Amino acid sequence: MTHQLKPVPNVGGGVGIGASAPPALPAEIPTAPMTLTAAERKVWNHVTQALLDVGLIHRTDALVLAVICRTFSRWVAAEKQLSDYAAAHGGDYMVTTPNGYVQPHQIFHVASKLKKELLQWLPEAALTIPSFQKATAVAAGGGQGSLFEDDPVEQHRQRKIAAGMRAV
Repeated sequence: MTHQLKPVPNVGGGVGIGASAPPALPAEIPTAPMTLTAAERKVWNHVTQALLDVGLIHRTDALVLAVICRTFSRWVAAEKQLSDYAAAHGGDYMVTTPNGYVQPHQIFHVASKLKKELLQWLPEAALTIPSFQKATAVAAGGGQGSLFEDDPVEQHRQRKIAAGMRAV
């Protein structure tokens, strides 16, 4: 019986185990896909430059970043409105409905929903610490360490030393 399986060439043209890795995609700041307000544009410029500095941005990231910038700006505005309301009402954001029920002001729910949405989108652009660490580890070619071969305590010490921190 003959073997019908053949190795598939990778992007670089190599085949099999010794093949070279595909070339890395160039980092570049994308053009914003929609009009952004001045506040959203400031967030866009800050976030895209920070991601460019570490090489974690591509021209296809525009939509995700625009959603993050818009949601962040709206969340900040909602939190400011809630703070202003609380300041005007003795530090309390609770209201009484016409039926006599006490509940949080509607802007509280808006701010809460926006924060929840933001926290769901941030990892998509490596804007949380765990997602950033995962993205940089993948970009550096690192994978998951072995539980039995690698000493996690020693790895932590070495990372601290490399970062210029005092070793424990």
